[in-house]
This record gives sequence, structure tokens and C-alpha cells, in this order.
Amino acid sequence: MKFLFLRGQIPQDRSPKQIMFDNIADCDDMWTQLAFKMLSAKDKGELWYWGGKRKQRFADNFIERWISNFKSNKHDFDADVIMTRGGFPEFDSVIARHPNAKKIYYGAGKRFCPKSKSTKYHVILVDSIEQQNSVNKKLPKSKCSVFVKPAAENIFYPMEVPKKYDVIFVPNMYSKRKRCKFFLNGVPDSLKVLVAGKIDKAAVRRSNIKYVGWVPRAKLRSLYAASKVAVCPSSGGDSCPRVIPESLACNVPILVSEDVNVWREKYINDQTGRISSLDDFFPQLEQMVYNYKSFSPYEYYKKHLSLDVATKYIKKLIS
Repeated sequence: MKFLFLRGQIPQDRSPKQIMFDNIADCDDMWTQLAFKMLSAKDKGELWYWGGKRKQRFADNFIERWISNFKSNKHDFDADVIMTRGGFPEFDSVIARHPNAKKIYYGAGKRFCPKSKSTKYHVILVDSIEQQNSVNKKLPKSKCSVFVKPAAENIFYPMEVPKKYDVIFVPNMYSKRKRCKFFLNGVPDSLKVLVAGKIDKAAVRRSNIKYVGWVPRAKLRSLYAASKVAVCPSSGGDSCPRVIPESLACNVPILVSEDVNVWREKYINDQTGRISSLDDFFPQLEQMVYNYKSFSPYEYYKKHLSLDVATKYIKKLIS
């Protein structure tokens, strides 16, 4: 199999060095890890970003490229399978050059349903049952499946460290859909909270809240490990935020807003955490912090949400 994974544009709002890695073992990007995991020893894979110029060979059979213009066919290698992360117009020319390739779409957020030329996919992956129902109505002839989005397991795994914080909140950056103000204003004074992310617009100065700013994903593991419970209070605009699989992979249970687009039945249960309305969010959080030792998220993650599970599931869909 020749597997091509199309990513979006290299970062414009921050240094591109944040996504540059010399070794696959150091790469903190779940999508790169997923693409690599899809390959057997006999397969070949490439992952493309648009913009910039870079070629990094992570393995004999796996290359990351930054390509200035996807309309060029200079690097084509006759892909058998193409998976896209989003339905960007820049992808259309690549897809058109590979009419016989099986095509997989994953859009997340507002792009969960393919548009324009991108509707001709063999498989559409979504994050929730609600998204699946919406795609089935708009594109009844398409094969749409709810997807298990794992964590980058080389980065996120359990650590035994003292629990310095009751709660960790990782919005990464300020966004209304993350409901930063709701959480930071409403979290009880009795809970010691750690906040990781560049959220100056929403910062609330309280004695029980510690801000550490933006943190590279490779350093987040120790922060998760030092916390009893993680939270994801996001609105419906968020689609299986990475904090959900990441916290579970680090053996930290999570409280998730009922609005978040996530495969609730698959991710959240008595082992992994709770789903809550906004009205009941903080009482539920206090209960979880008090009973955090009763959860076993990593045990569940390994069996049902891992990279292994995700890759086997995708391969079955396209077989």
C-alpha cells in the first residue's frame, strides 16, 4: 500500500518550528503518528503540508514533506490511499491526480462534512453520532463512520508523580468555543487549578488558578500526571478536542461538556469520566476530584481508544 496523508498549511500564527521534528519518536502530532502506524514494513507513506520547504525521512518507508504548491505533481507517488485532514481547496488537485486511490476524509469542527469536489470520498470519518447523522442526510450515498481519535502515545502515557493540582484545563489558546471564561470564572475556590494555553483575553486572576502559558505537547504529559482530573467545557463547535484522548492516555479522568461533539458512548464511561450540562458542571467536577482514584482511564484507553484500535478500524473500512 502507498498511503498519502494531506495536512493543512504550516502555521502562520506561530513559528513553524513548533511542528518540526527530526525523529518519529519525538513527533507530538497524533496525525503523523496515525499515518505512520497505518504502514506495514512493505508499505510506503508520505505526509504533506502545504507552504514552506522541508523533507524529513522519518523511516525508510515514511516521509514528511512541506510542499509550496499542491498543484505541482513533482512529488506524486501513485497513492493507493489518500487521507485528508480537512477539505481544503488545495487538496482538490492532488485528489484529481489520483482517480483510482481510495479516499478518506476527516474534517472536524465546522468542516466535518465535505464540500465542493471533496464530496467524492470513499469514507468520511466524524467525531460524533450527531455529525454522522448530519453527513448521512446531506450525502446519503457516502460511507460515513464515527472515528476513534487517539493520542500521540509516544508523548502521552501514564506517569507516577505527586498530584499537585485538582484540575487541569488545556484550552491551548483563547477561543469562545473553549468556554475559557465560563470555566475560569466558575470553578470553585476550593479546587487548585492548572491552566495550560495562551489565553490572555480570558485570564482571571484568582489565588487557586495557576497559568503556565502555552506548553509544547511533549511537556504536557507531566502536567496531566500532576492533576487529578482534566476538563473539557467546550461548546458544540469543538469536535473531540485532543485533551480528551490525551488525558485518558495519561490515566487522568475527564469531565466533558454535553455540548462537545464526541462519541460519548465510546469515550466517556465509569472508567474514564463524566458528561455534564453546564448547570451541573462544577458540582460534577467536585465529585470527580473527590473520587478521582475510582477511575481507570488508561486501562480503558488501551483497549478501546488507542492508535492500534484506530488504525485497524480505518484499514477495515477501506479493505
